[in-house]
Amino acid sequence: MQRETQAAADSVAAQSLVGVWDARLSLTHPYPLGLSQPAARKICGTIGFVENHRVSGSDTEGVPSVGVYDLDLSRLGLDWLSDVSLPTAVASEPRDSRAALSGQLPDSVTIVLNPGSSERIVLLGRHDVAGIDGVWTAQSARGTAAGSFSLRPHNEARPSC
Repeated sequence: MQRETQAAADSVAAQSLVGVWDARLSLTHPYPLGLSQPAARKICGTIGFVENHRVSGSDTEGVPSVGVYDLDLSRLGLDWLSDVSLPTAVASEPRDSRAALSGQLPDSVTIVLNPGSSERIVLLGRHDVAGIDGVWTAQSARGTAAGSFSLRPHNEARPSC
């Protein structure tokens, strides 16, 4: 039995975020202090990750995956400062894959969009065979917005939103 548990834990640890993902974000709770209603309740786009090979002392030290995304967050009422910087993302999975596998950890993936900005968007989800599903929150001076998300391995044939 212990061998099966270790094999399953190794399988979870081997699941990598590296690659291109089709992303869907749905808005359930807009910012309470929004200037207007969001243009959409759901957006689709892509997010891509590579392994982080940066040296220690960098702003992404200790983060296993770094990436960029193509999501029109402004349609959900996010990105309200019209930040023109590169749309960056950092992602990590739990260090103890056995705890994630056994369900002891509530989330197996943490993705942060716009790390270091005044409007950080945090996606917390579970990574399984189909992809990653979870919830996201965004905090800014306007309060907290929230919703759900799903990431699936990129598929050229998959229809958009």
